[in-house]
Amino acid sequence: MRAPAFKQAIRALIVLVLAAAGLGLGSSTASAAPVTINLCAKGGTVTLPGPVSVPIWGFGVPTTPGDCTTATASAPGPVLAVNEGDTVTISVTNALPAGHTLAFEIPGVDFTAGPTDAAVGATVTRSFTASRPGTYLYQSGGGAGRQAAMGLHGALIVRPLTANQAYDTATTAYNVEALLVLSTIDPGFNAAPDSFDMHSYRATYWLINGHAYPDTAPITASPGQRVLLRYLNAGYDNTTMLLLGMHERVVARDARLLNNPFDANAETIPSALRRTRSRPFHRVRRRAHTASRCTTGSSTSRTDRRPGRARPRRRVAAC
Repeated sequence: MRAPAFKQAIRALIVLVLAAAGLGLGSSTASAAPVTINLCAKGGTVTLPGPVSVPIWGFGVPTTPGDCTTATASAPGPVLAVNEGDTVTISVTNALPAGHTLAFEIPGVDFTAGPTDAAVGATVTRSFTASRPGTYLYQSGGGAGRQAAMGLHGALIVRPLTANQAYDTATTAYNVEALLVLSTIDPGFNAAPDSFDMHSYRATYWLINGHAYPDTAPITASPGQRVLLRYLNAGYDNTTMLLLGMHERVVARDARLLNNPFDANAETIPSALRRTRSRPFHRVRRRAHTASRCTTGSSTSRTDRRPGRARPRRRVAAC
């Protein structure tokens, strides 16, 4: 009787849960305010299936602002969430190895004029007004893309003033949201980021929120709800995302609402590292059905246009 149970489960509404998002339900409104964020850019490690320990450079939040010994690097970096209208000040301290100047940027965000770079041991402060809701990729543009490839990237979410909407329109209302930051790792590059020939870059790990299958966080589903998927692709591979047996509605790209939203079975998110700016996708998914069993039958697939590359899949759990 496993097959019928599987089919029933994947017809249910998929509800994606990301603990880091921490968003509650309700119809309350937020108010604009000054927001100060402190980050450190430093070295660290991640443990991948095998297990394999791989060095990274990542962002972390210091317990004491400016003291990077109190921060832990992660890839992707911490999720930054602000409200529409907030005046945001981000200070980033560079604790990378000697000789690596940090260049902090958020494609699509208009910063107040000022310094953009920080030498090792220095701090750069950048400010902007969060004038447009959406999902953005913050990163270091230093090292001609090498720093971002090492893990110096993360997500910034600008929320509209009305809770549980992706944008300032009721058509983007949702019950639950999920942020999926996609990335890749070539352990050979991470072991020698300064000397590695990027023409030889070959990803062997494909990550969702910093984890490779089977260590990816489970995705839960509940009938009758509406879910918002926020995608950011910080890797080198173009990535096609899908959930088998489901349909989705693409409502925005590049943190901008589409004039003509459309339904899709799957969507390819281009690589941010192969473009001059990132391309986040927002999707609102609806499906009316009832089911309560869990399954691990849904999956996503990666595509790479380079000759001879395989298309590995990453499986996620749904219920």
